[in-house]
Amino acid sequence: MSQPSNKSQILEAPFLQANLSPLAFRLSAKHYYKCKQDFICPDKFSVVPYFFLCRSIELSIKARHLKQVRQKTVKDSYGHNLMKAYTALKPKDRILSEMELKVLKKADNIYHDKGFEYFVPEHAMSAYKNFPDLIVLDQIAKNFCKSLETPEN
Repeated sequence: MSQPSNKSQILEAPFLQANLSPLAFRLSAKHYYKCKQDFICPDKFSVVPYFFLCRSIELSIKARHLKQVRQKTVKDSYGHNLMKAYTALKPKDRILSEMELKVLKKADNIYHDKGFEYFVPEHAMSAYKNFPDLIVLDQIAKNFCKSLETPEN
């Protein structure tokens, strides 16, 4: 399967330029959120739902940034750091409560180091006590996806 190019999704034609990156990121954010909703864990525990939700949140946040700057700038500025990307949002786009912000920070501590993508023995040995509340994380992702549906976003 071929990997998508690292180029921005900008279509250019004489007298026309359309930035498709925000739309593409919004759609992918919704798709990752849907994957989490459809996920049925075959075991007692899985990091997969955490990954789906964090990726959805990341893409939702970045969709907002992409309205102002190009994809490479967003990637270089934030990487997979949810907190850095979130705190750089315009104040009107920072929609999290104080409690949700704590959950996002807890998730980010693991997510930006790919801790939800690979088995990390230390997480298992601590019975995943450092993991964020999955229900709150789900609500955060859901709210970000919903807020992207409004015309100004």
